[in-house]
Amino acid sequence: MIKSIKITGENRKALNICLIIANLAVLAILGFVLFQHQNSKVNRMVKTPKNEQVSKGSSSSSKEAKKEAKKEDKTQLKKGSNHSIEASDYAYDVTAVNNTIRGKSDDVKGKVVFLTFDDGIDPTLTPQVMDILKEYGVHATFFHIGYTITPENGDILKRQITEGHAIANHSLSHNFNLLYPGRVPNQSQIVYEVNQTMANFQAILGKDFKTRIFRYPGGHMSWQGLESTDHALAKEDIEWIDWNMLCGDAEPASVRPTTSETMMAYLDGSQKYFPETTVKVVLMHDTAGKELTVQTLPQIIEYFKNQGYTFGILE
Repeated sequence: MIKSIKITGENRKALNICLIIANLAVLAILGFVLFQHQNSKVNRMVKTPKNEQVSKGSSSSSKEAKKEAKKEDKTQLKKGSNHSIEASDYAYDVTAVNNTIRGKSDDVKGKVVFLTFDDGIDPTLTPQVMDILKEYGVHATFFHIGYTITPENGDILKRQITEGHAIANHSLSHNFNLLYPGRVPNQSQIVYEVNQTMANFQAILGKDFKTRIFRYPGGHMSWQGLESTDHALAKEDIEWIDWNMLCGDAEPASVRPTTSETMMAYLDGSQKYFPETTVKVVLMHDTAGKELTVQTLPQIIEYFKNQGYTFGILE
């Protein structure tokens, strides 16, 4: 049998006090929970900008890295051309240069000189020429013979692109008996050799390499009856170019310079045989036996610098 409990005044007072204490305890617990929740929310809000800054920083670093990579890429081959991307700043269209030096137009303005080297690649002299060009901060166009374009010489060829030079075609064999038998141009042989030399270039530099510049061995001016061959090459977007100054390093021994002093005199005097123009295409050679040309090259560069010339390449 359950006995009823009589609640007296004192008991009621004690019960009320207990209820108050219990309510305060519940409120305290709720307050603590709410505080922790709010604090966590604030922390998340505070951390978010920091995370965003890290993200932005990463994005910025990524952009900088891409920018740096883009700068480096400028030393690589410009697709569809015979030079690097950065070399576009001083590359001149071969047609415009040709018309100017032959007195047909003034398409190229100002004093511009094109240093050109025939008959490479020579594994000894060609790098020496490039070292001098790099030292003086100027660039050149190299007319290579196709049979020298081999895997062994591949690094030299690639270096010419990355260091800002231009590459041109100078036939596969450089054999006058094959190209001009009896001093008569053999059109099919010439076109074949130009195409095969292009294939040799592309085997090392890739299919994106393209040079439309050709120099006939011996020079166009040395042969008669080349008109039909010129036309056949033009159909394939190939244009020939000669020169209007030369250092004399390939002339007959009786007139060939034997010292740097006589080579400079020969170079200066050679201008009188060509139409007068401030655009100069200089013929030199970077093959075995042309050590004097390499020795004199710094003086040749200074010769043009002192006259206010800028240095271009052919494209």
